[in-house]
Amino acid sequence: MFLGLFFSLMYILFIRKFSVSLSAASFLVVKCMMLISQGSSSFEMSGLVWFDFLSSSMVCLTVYISCLMLIESCSMARKMEMKLILTVLCGVLVGTFSWTNLFFFFFFFEKVLIPVLFLILIWGYQPERLQAGSYMILYTSLGSYPFLFAISIMVSGGMSDMMQSLSSFLNREFCFFFWFYMLGFLIKLPMFPFHLWLPKAHVEAPVVGSMILAGVLLKLGGYGMLRYLNLVLMKMCSFSYSTLLAIGLVGGFLTSVMCMRQVDLKSLIAYSSVGHMSLVILGILSDKMVGFLGAVLMMLGHGLCSSGLFLLVNLFYKQSGSRSVLYNKGSLMLTPSLALFCFMLSAGNMAAPPSLNFAGEALLFMSSSVLSSWLLVVVGLMSFMSACYSLFFYGVCCHGKSSKIRDSGIYMSSMLNLFFHWFPLNFLFLFL
Repeated sequence: MFLGLFFSLMYILFIRKFSVSLSAASFLVVKCMMLISQGSSSFEMSGLVWFDFLSSSMVCLTVYISCLMLIESCSMARKMEMKLILTVLCGVLVGTFSWTNLFFFFFFFEKVLIPVLFLILIWGYQPERLQAGSYMILYTSLGSYPFLFAISIMVSGGMSDMMQSLSSFLNREFCFFFWFYMLGFLIKLPMFPFHLWLPKAHVEAPVVGSMILAGVLLKLGGYGMLRYLNLVLMKMCSFSYSTLLAIGLVGGFLTSVMCMRQVDLKSLIAYSSVGHMSLVILGILSDKMVGFLGAVLMMLGHGLCSSGLFLLVNLFYKQSGSRSVLYNKGSLMLTPSLALFCFMLSAGNMAAPPSLNFAGEALLFMSSSVLSSWLLVVVGLMSFMSACYSLFFYGVCCHGKSSKIRDSGIYMSSMLNLFFHWFPLNFLFLFL
């Protein structure tokens, strides 16, 4: 099934007409939603490949976002080269979410950076894209090398390099290696204060780069923590547990407050991603099945909603020629359909029902109330700030007196792309 999805994606790469690619993407939309909704807790092992609800959900999200990116890339320069890079990136991400061998996982985990770096350097908007690419490579690579070192130490000690071997590594020595495993995942997530590379990469990347960064790449950290570390959380030392949880939640609240001070729309959405991913950390470290499910739903909902918001910001940029909040006003009078999608995606970003973000946040509230009443207060404040900056984003872009507007260049394909972001975000809620 997943190979069929991937080969269908490659078929879209080499076809010429947009109508055919849109039909094929619509087929993949329905197929991905069926796979996610039919996920179960049973495992299916085939050699080194592991597919369960977590893996299948991330693979379907990857293929789905890649289809929407290919549709959007039809209106960009050098589109055939971009389609090739996007297809390679999709294949690498599918491999990352499928392998159980730790060394293969690390190989695909780091290989993802190469296509994203090409997207930033070739199709980036501003001269600072070289600095943004350097930040991304330095942060993510330096954080992943301790993970490789910990894997090598584990294998040199006579253990297997399969994920299942971590269950036999449960001893007090793991408290020392815990940060080696965690650092690469926390930077990819990203967690405060390792998030500084993300706003720079988002601001300099093209729209398809921002879509894949927010939609899929940020899920690599959460997937790694759920897949490789939920087996060892019960044996983890209490200092590591409490410190990581406190830093994650306080940092998520601070980045949510920073969203209210942003003047660049892309930076606002990028900082909101850091706040949402800190809730994913809470669900993973809760060591409860409710928290794990809430983290997965939050990652799926954020992947769809945040990718749609970056596409929406790009459409605002086509209208005004700027991403500043000062030049993007009055969209409700100029393009009411765009304002409608802005409202619906902003409602999903603030976890309003019936979105996947609402389901994930409700489950995370439940898991935080079990751990501590103080955590419930912090999560409540983060949810309140999420509503504040989402309403701020909608109010700034859609209301007020419009400034000088250029030719919009907004086509029906962009509106359908926004709809394909919003529809599964709310439709999958019915299968819960």
